[in-house]
Amino acid sequence: MEQSTPKSQPLLRPLEFRGHRLERNLILAPMAGVTNLPFRLIAREAGAALVFTETVSAKGLVNGGPKSWRLVDSSPQEAPIAYQLFGRDIDALAEATKQLVDRGAVFIDLNLGCPVKKFIRNGAGSALMKEPEQVAPIVSAMRRAIPNGVLSVKMRLGWNLEQITAPEVARVSEAEGADFVSVHGRTRSQFYSGHADHKRIREVVEAVRIPVFANGDITEAQHAIDMLNDTGAAGVMIGRGAMGNPWIFSQIVELAEGRPIPRPSPDERLALVHRHVDSMIRYFDDPRSTVHMLKKYLCAYSTGIPGASDFRDRINRSTDLEWVVDHADEFFRSAA
Repeated sequence: MEQSTPKSQPLLRPLEFRGHRLERNLILAPMAGVTNLPFRLIAREAGAALVFTETVSAKGLVNGGPKSWRLVDSSPQEAPIAYQLFGRDIDALAEATKQLVDRGAVFIDLNLGCPVKKFIRNGAGSALMKEPEQVAPIVSAMRRAIPNGVLSVKMRLGWNLEQITAPEVARVSEAEGADFVSVHGRTRSQFYSGHADHKRIREVVEAVRIPVFANGDITEAQHAIDMLNDTGAAGVMIGRGAMGNPWIFSQIVELAEGRPIPRPSPDERLALVHRHVDSMIRYFDDPRSTVHMLKKYLCAYSTGIPGASDFRDRINRSTDLEWVVDHADEFFRSAA
C-alpha cells in the first residue's frame, strides 16, 4: 500500500477533500495558547491554506463551557478553519463534532498528539497512541457526526521509541473514515527533544492511501522542502516555526518556485506587530490575560533583532499591558 508523491507533481500543490479545496498543501498546526483567532488571521494572510484552532475539550463544548466555546470563535476571514477536539469519551467527541457541524464547521480534527500531563492523566491526546483499538470507535463516531465534512487526525509517532504505533493508528483512522492525518515526527516521551524523524513519518505515508501531513522542526523554508522530499508526505503542517515568522508560508512558496526567499523588512515586521497587538487588544477583554498571551508573540517576533534578549527579559517581568505595548513599539520601531 505504498504511497509517495508522484514525480510529475510539484511539491506544492492544491489538495481537495470531499469537494473542499485547499489552495496549497501548507497548513498551520494547532497550538495551545497560540492559534487563537488573531494569530490564525495573520497566518491565513501570510499564506497558510488551512488554520487550526487551539485544541478544545469535547466535554467542555458539550457541557456548554464558555471558555471552551470561546476557543472555537471564528471569523469568515480565516476560512477554511479546522476545529481540533480532544478527549477519549466517544459520545462526547461525537456530540461535540455534531454541535460544531451544526454551527457550520467543515473541518474537524482529533487530537492524538498532545503530550502534556493534563491530557495523559485523562487518557487523551498522545495517551491514545497506546490504544489503537480505542481510536477506531472514536473516529467512526466522529465520522458519522460529520458525514459531509472533512475529518482528520493529528498524532505523534507513538508513546515511545519501543511503541511506534503511528502507522497502525493511521490505518485505523483511514479505515474508519478519516480524510487525512498529520504526524509529528516525535514520540510522546520525547516531547520536543531531539529531532523530528523523517524516516518514521515516511513509514506512515507508506501505510495509508489518504494524504499525510508531516509536522515537526519546520522553522525555515528549506526545512519544509526537505520534509516533503524525505517523507513523500502530501503536505506540511507548521507549528512553532510560524509563531515568530508567519511569513514562512510565502517563503516556502518562493523557494519551491526557485525565487529568492523574501525576508520581512524592519518596516514590515513593525507593521505586523502593530496589527497583531491591536487585534489582540480588541479580541481579548481582560488586560491581564491579554498581556500574558501577547508577550509570547512579541518575544517570538524579536528573534534575530539586536537587543532582543534584553527586550524579552524586560517585557517578561511586566504585567502592565500598556507598558508592554509601549515598550514593544519603541523596540520594534528602533529596529525599523
